[in-house]
Amino acid sequence: MAEYKNIPSSQLSPALNPKVTSTDNHSPTKGVTVAAPEPKPKAKSGPPEHKDGLREIIETIVFVVVLVLLLKSYAAEAFVIPTGSMATTLYGYQKDVTCPQCGYDFPVNCSDEVEKKPSIPIVGTTCPNCRYNIDFAREKMDPSCRSGDRVLVAKCFYDLDLYNPQRLDVVVFKFPESPQVNHSPMNYIKRLIGLPRETIGIFYGKLYRLPPEKGPQHPEDQQVRAEDLWHAQYMHPHEVRELLKQKDSPFEMIRKPPDKILRMMRIVFDNDHQPKDQKDVPPRWAFEKDAPGLWEAAGPSGFRYKASEADQLHFLRYSHILRHGKEPELITDCMGYNSKGYLLHGESRVDHPALPRNWVGDLILECDVTIDSADGELVLELAKGVDRFRATWQLSSGNCALSRLANGKETKLETQPTKLKKKGNYRLRFANVDERLTIWVDSSLPFGDGVIYEAPSDRGPTASDLQPAAVGMKGGAAAFSKIRLFRDTYYTVTVDPSSADARAVQDILFQPPAAAEEEMHQLLSDASRFAKAFGDLPCATFYVQPDHYLCLGDNSPESSDGRKWGLVPKRLLLGRALLVYWPFNRAGTIK
Repeated sequence: MAEYKNIPSSQLSPALNPKVTSTDNHSPTKGVTVAAPEPKPKAKSGPPEHKDGLREIIETIVFVVVLVLLLKSYAAEAFVIPTGSMATTLYGYQKDVTCPQCGYDFPVNCSDEVEKKPSIPIVGTTCPNCRYNIDFAREKMDPSCRSGDRVLVAKCFYDLDLYNPQRLDVVVFKFPESPQVNHSPMNYIKRLIGLPRETIGIFYGKLYRLPPEKGPQHPEDQQVRAEDLWHAQYMHPHEVRELLKQKDSPFEMIRKPPDKILRMMRIVFDNDHQPKDQKDVPPRWAFEKDAPGLWEAAGPSGFRYKASEADQLHFLRYSHILRHGKEPELITDCMGYNSKGYLLHGESRVDHPALPRNWVGDLILECDVTIDSADGELVLELAKGVDRFRATWQLSSGNCALSRLANGKETKLETQPTKLKKKGNYRLRFANVDERLTIWVDSSLPFGDGVIYEAPSDRGPTASDLQPAAVGMKGGAAAFSKIRLFRDTYYTVTVDPSSADARAVQDILFQPPAAAEEEMHQLLSDASRFAKAFGDLPCATFYVQPDHYLCLGDNSPESSDGRKWGLVPKRLLLGRALLVYWPFNRAGTIK
């Protein structure tokens, strides 16, 4: 739906606050202005001159209003996000929730409660960390609805041709279908994905591009009015999707740079937030059985590897064990912000709708490590499908080697020196995102944007994905803490919060909720069913017309965007979102 509306006028002087509108339910709101300081009169010699006080006041007001309108029109403007299509990069209306079982803090979307008429109260949610179904009344919680993120948008970049729109920018634009409603602007905010004359593809949750010189040509579109080319039919949807599926496809993956990986990653599990009510469930992080006495717990959520002369790696492995059984499952695109609980009609019981689950294989593992003995090796490992990927540090030299394990064979990809070569504290992060391996040591990027690897012919999950992350040691001694696992953003083929890309998952959603949860667990935990369920997912392709852009929301299943209604003409681009300035705990630049 619509993604931007202006800050309420109650925060500003009414005399300096003209009305504008940009909301997906067409409700009017008001704009924001900034008052310039009143100019001081220059001192004059001679006898005092009689001044008309009322005239001075009127002139000052006119000057300030004109200055503010100029700044607002050509420089920058402030907006507040009303909906959740850009979560978790930007939040719309939300209720801040702390899980009563694991203590994890997260927001849940409450746009339905604020903007829908009649209001639909949000009375529960599901924790994205431990998957506990939270009933606000039962837990004696009463979270209030908070307004969305307040952001500053630079408008002069595009108006004055100071900056060309770039792929992956977060941009604001007038909604092509209805730029204005009742004389009020309809402004949307999305991430710019497709550039003019490209063909954009979506497959297995990832984004691809077909360069103009390799893509289809559409001379028949020259007969169409330029003002109409934004419509979905002129994207020629799905025209070359079979080309996207080919093993030697000319489509190129759209890869996110490291800063955008961090902005667009979503929590899978924070080991510092263990659920109190799951004492009889196997822990998600556990030692391998062949490493007795080498690994041990360190505090409530950390681990320590004792100094040894071991000649092989010993691992601490992650299993994605949820509440529906003791068997690990595949990691999916579940997000707490989308898990809205409603009251069942005529009952006081909270309904937690079963959300579709798309398998996500692109993961990010991070941890703090304290090196006590700089000998031997330290390994971070991530699995995806038929491959396992490793980042291996030689603690004596600091050299880090990236490698790929497939079919029992390890292939070295690249080696770089790092500062992880002496006793001390370090923050490590290893990402396998967009078929590229990226490493962080504290804030440094020893491999730059990362090392690209060739995609496997088999894209689906395997049994290896039931233990998708690991920390390994050989020799040396180290302590590990603040262990967190994240997943990448998953782009769905269609816009529908109640559907999934995999037909097998979609069929389960039609069952009653309790039965659906049990059957979903069976599907996601049984490796013998993976090939049939996830072996051949649907894909989509969209052509981007000249002087147009394809824009998508980060919260893909809940974003009304270019996949649904079409393209954004260049003439309707308003500006680039620069920073969040409120709330303070989320303030910062927008990546």
